[in-house]
Amino acid sequence: MAKKRAKKTSKRSTRTPARATRHFALAPQPTHTHKPHHKISQGLAIGALLLNVLVLPGIGSLIAGRITEGILQLLLAVIGIPLSFIVIGIPLVLAAWIWGLVTGIQLIQQSE
Repeated sequence: MAKKRAKKTSKRSTRTPARATRHFALAPQPTHTHKPHHKISQGLAIGALLLNVLVLPGIGSLIAGRITEGILQLLLAVIGIPLSFIVIGIPLVLAAWIWGLVTGIQLIQQSE
C-alpha cells in the first residue's frame, strides 16, 4: 500500500503582500462618476431648450452635445407616445418632457 502524501502549499503563495493591500485601502475614491459637460454658446443653449420643450424631448440635448442624456430622453418620449393610448404612456411622456426642460435650463445656466 502506497503512502498518501499531503500536498504542501507555501504560505507565501496564498497571502497577498501587505504593501498591495495597503495601496488599495488608501486609494482615493471619486466624488462623482460623470464627466463635466463642456461649455456651449448661449444661442445653442436656448435653441436646445426650445427643441426639448416644443418639438421632442432629447433632440435639443443631442444637438447640445449631451448624447447619453438625449438618447434616453428621446427613447422615453418615443416609447411613451404610443403607450399614451393606454394611460401608462402619459406619465412617461410627461417625465421625458420635464427632464428635457431641466436639461435645457441646465444648458442655459452653463452657457452664462
